[in-house]
Amino acid sequence: MSVYAPIILCFVPFATMFVLFAILVPKISVAKEFVASFAGLLALIPIALAQFLIPGMRLFGQSRAISIMLYSIVFLGLVEECFKALMLFMVGAKGERLGVWFCLSLLAGMIFGCFESVIYFLQDFQNIGHGVTLNLIYLRMFTAVLVHTLCSGLGGFFVFYQKNIRANIWPLFTAVVIHGLYDYFVSFNSPLKYFSVAVILFAAMKCRVYFSRAAEELSQKKSASTKILDPNKTVELPKNPAIIIPVKKTIPEDSEIVEEVAADEEAVDFDQIEREAKNELKAAKKPRPKTPAKKSDKSKGETKKAAAKTSKTAKSGKTKSGTKDKSAKAAPAKASAKKTPAKKSGESKGGAKKAAAKTKTAKGKK
Repeated sequence: MSVYAPIILCFVPFATMFVLFAILVPKISVAKEFVASFAGLLALIPIALAQFLIPGMRLFGQSRAISIMLYSIVFLGLVEECFKALMLFMVGAKGERLGVWFCLSLLAGMIFGCFESVIYFLQDFQNIGHGVTLNLIYLRMFTAVLVHTLCSGLGGFFVFYQKNIRANIWPLFTAVVIHGLYDYFVSFNSPLKYFSVAVILFAAMKCRVYFSRAAEELSQKKSASTKILDPNKTVELPKNPAIIIPVKKTIPEDSEIVEEVAADEEAVDFDQIEREAKNELKAAKKPRPKTPAKKSDKSKGETKKAAAKTSKTAKSGKTKSGTKDKSAKAAPAKASAKKTPAKKSGESKGGAKKAAAKTKTAKGKK
């Protein structure tokens, strides 16, 4: 059996995912894909040193089932996932898009799983016939790549939370537990090994859950950063404020609006009204000329004097009978003099002159 074909087959998933991410994921950098892949390879060095220097099964009691569980979770899961997460800090998650960062984390975990699959394949290939079969080798090769990829994605969420949202260790803790459970079930050469597939499905589900949570918390943090806190109220600023430029609009002279205003007969000219009001105020302030009503008052006084004279003549003429009729005629003259309006000064003067002439004639007759 050729050994090189399974080794090449181990790297086919990584090469396929690298090309698909470069084509299908928007705004992903090919350079960052190489950096993430290099970070995954670098994690192999400290992990190999730790697992080689630290004794494994001797630390975890005498019971085989419990010791395998603790060994898988604490020794394998904790060491591998912590070092992979530390190497992801080198890629740079600050300000990176969540979807792009998740893809880079998957690439780092996949190349790590491909190299580990090659190591386990060469190790188990030498033990064929001693409780190790080809089915177990291939099952471990392909499932190990998947579990390392998904657990690296969970570790990537841990790094993204630290850099962009808040401190959250639960994604890394979940990755450690899932990795340990997978190593525990896959170590059995019995139907229990198929529980490793259920563990991989659980890891995929947890990646989906943490992705939605991180996206929601990231959107809440961005919306909170656009608010200005006031002790009395909270004002939310728009994300993209519009800049309004005032434009001076001119209406052409031959437009219909101008024609309608010009044709409106009932249009009020407020300037003209203001000018008229000012003129009236000026006219009110000027001294008024003497009205002819004062002259009429003088004429009233003259008429009263004339009436007094006629009354005297009437009294003196009572002794003679001939003068009674003439004095009776003078009485209507007096009444007519009283009835004359004071406004027409010219007429009052003429009435006074007639009354004076009549009194003179009366005296001559006497």
